[in-house]
Amino acid sequence: MKYILIIASFLILSSQAHSQIKPVRKGWHSFTIQWISFNKINPGKVYIKSIGDEEYSIEGEQRDKKTNEYVTIKGTFLNQGRTLKFNGDIVSKINSINGGQPCTLNGLSIFKASGSRKYWRLQQMLNCDGETTDYIDIFF
Repeated sequence: MKYILIIASFLILSSQAHSQIKPVRKGWHSFTIQWISFNKINPGKVYIKSIGDEEYSIEGEQRDKKTNEYVTIKGTFLNQGRTLKFNGDIVSKINSINGGQPCTLNGLSIFKASGSRKYWRLQQMLNCDGETTDYIDIFF
């Protein structure tokens, strides 16, 4: 009986430790879409600010001044650990995709950090053209 209590106590304490969510670092973070930043050293930037209990605002962009290509983000998100529930607007414009027209994603979207990645990746990856995959990342 003693061993059962020890094991039960351990399981309860372990599950409580795992349920605690690490807060998101406030301030400037790198922000990228692969079409602009692939093999480049100048990522875009977003600013993250706490606005409530595990709720944050985010705003920023990555822009290529030579080609006028960009990705922007503005909205809020709830921190759920390695998953962010984002609500707002993400707009990308890449000259060779979607006829060079902006692609707008608005409303609820999910960013997720899987495995040992050091960034959250947008899970709605399909561009407005219906065939191109965009990798939009927010780095920790």
